[in-house]
Amino acid sequence: MKTLLLGNGINIQFGGKAYTNYCIMERIKFKARMGGYEELFDNTLSGKEIIGILDNFVDIANDIRNGKYDAFVDNKDDKDDKDIKDALIDFQSRYKFEIEKSYQIMLEDWFFILQMFFLKHEDIASNSTAAIQGFERLVLDAIYNEGKIQELFTRIPTKAKEFFDSYDDIFTLNYDNNIENLIKKQVFHLHGDFSVLTESENPETVLGYIRTKNKESVVVKGMEHCFCNALLNYSGELKYKDATELYNMIVKSNDFVQKCRLSDSLLADLYKLKETNPLEYQIITTIIEHPELAIGTEYYFDKFNSISGELHIIGMSPNNDNHIFNLILNNKSIQKVVFYYFSDDEKKYIETNYSNDLFVCKSVKDLWSSLDCKQKTYNCKYHIPQNIDEFIKVFNALSGSLDMKDDILQEISQTPKFEMIRLCKLVKEDIKKRNPEYRHTSEEEFVKSNASISYIALQEGLLPSTLYMICIMNFKILKDN
Repeated sequence: MKTLLLGNGINIQFGGKAYTNYCIMERIKFKARMGGYEELFDNTLSGKEIIGILDNFVDIANDIRNGKYDAFVDNKDDKDDKDIKDALIDFQSRYKFEIEKSYQIMLEDWFFILQMFFLKHEDIASNSTAAIQGFERLVLDAIYNEGKIQELFTRIPTKAKEFFDSYDDIFTLNYDNNIENLIKKQVFHLHGDFSVLTESENPETVLGYIRTKNKESVVVKGMEHCFCNALLNYSGELKYKDATELYNMIVKSNDFVQKCRLSDSLLADLYKLKETNPLEYQIITTIIEHPELAIGTEYYFDKFNSISGELHIIGMSPNNDNHIFNLILNNKSIQKVVFYYFSDDEKKYIETNYSNDLFVCKSVKDLWSSLDCKQKTYNCKYHIPQNIDEFIKVFNALSGSLDMKDDILQEISQTPKFEMIRLCKLVKEDIKKRNPEYRHTSEEEFVKSNASISYIALQEGLLPSTLYMICIMNFKILKDN
């Protein structure tokens, strides 16, 4: 057997910088500024408030760095709190620098910061579930990138398709469905799947069926991906714990239902639930009446635990998701692990921390090159205005970013003319859609329009000010009807 495990590196390989932490987090900010999240929060939270929360949590992150939250963790003595104590040590070891912008905080660390915030503010801890759930939806929307992430498989060449198709089983830590769309085989999502709604909203599961029948579903049309069954948490071990608990619940529920069918006494106890716990009663009776419904979401860790032979890992950082490596090490049926490393630091980490009798390191850059996946690079020479510094000040003011001159000029030189034309057409279409009559706009509309241009840049993996610069360099395209 030969098994493949994929991480986010594959999305960056075929989608570029658009799927890095910077672009994902900045997309949240600019979409909020555009007013794109009001419906997601049932108009209870404005875009300005969302941005304010993100900015405030930067301060909390620095306070955590500087030990101001240590006491709240030290006071917790329960065995179950080992995860948060370990996470605090890990967080402080990685963030040795002063955090200035929200995008400097890695996605999963946000959930740790939220947890720490509610640890300190126990008086409002009852709001933690809703707050974490709300932030999950923002993150999922930013990763989804208006559906562009689901189109990455169209960029994968035939040779790479044949490579993926050669594996017996493929597991992924990603939420997108590119590989299954590419090879037309099932791919097992260990951390959830954009195409599967969370069990409380999925009419194909017991709880989702009940809530849909009772018209209690909260899914926002057009934003279904925000309500998918993704596992998001600050610790890989906690993700695995959630998935395992759900799997055990599925097994126990199936067992209980079978016993109810065979036992009159258990059936009598079931009817007593109708008065004491009506929801549990409704869940169990629905399971009995509708055996076609799934009891809960499947995360396939039971299947992953049973793999044998060779395991190849691509696009996964060895510093993250320790639960995956623990499962690999505990599986004596795995004879060889081929880890495709991106950087020398990753190679060193694997070789230092894992036995070379089991782990073999190979360069992922060499792999992509052999599969005709090497990204095209450009070094274009353009006329740059002499007063470029003044332009950049204006662009940064319009976008609300602090993009550096050297970074902008580098991106400009790497963008061929045909790509500039495509980008300018995207901006032109957006401007026309927002203001088809080219009328004077209010300050609020002006802010949203500028945010929209920055959002387009981040969707494409560019700095906002780079796109403004491209538009100025190709202004004729925007001006022509």
